[in-house]
Amino acid sequence: MEQVNSTVTDTVHRDTTIPQSEPLHQYAPVPQYVSPVLPDQTSVVSSEVVAAGVMGVIVAGTGTLGANLHKVQAGDITMGEAVNDSLVRGAAGGVAAATAAAAANALTNGGLAGLAVTLAAATGVSYVLGKQ
Repeated sequence: MEQVNSTVTDTVHRDTTIPQSEPLHQYAPVPQYVSPVLPDQTSVVSSEVVAAGVMGVIVAGTGTLGANLHKVQAGDITMGEAVNDSLVRGAAGGVAAATAAAAANALTNGGLAGLAVTLAAATGVSYVLGKQ
């Protein structure tokens, strides 16, 4: 049986040798925490749903603020009222968009069926949240 030399020449300290090792321990898997309460660690909300909700907040909020700025210029409402209304309607738009995305992801594989579910869910949530 042939013996393998497990040393390399040190380039810093001339004429000395350093034992060569393979630090495989650095690549060992780290045990994951498993919750005793939750049976599986899957996320209830996907990143697509969160992204749709954020986009809904942005679109609904800025659209409402743009319309409210005309009312502020006309003197019908104050700037504080315009911002408050925009935040409320933006939040409602975000909830509607996130709900629609979640429903479409859960019930369809996209296409026209996904579009129909998205429109129905967003309209329904907007209707419920828009009642005053």
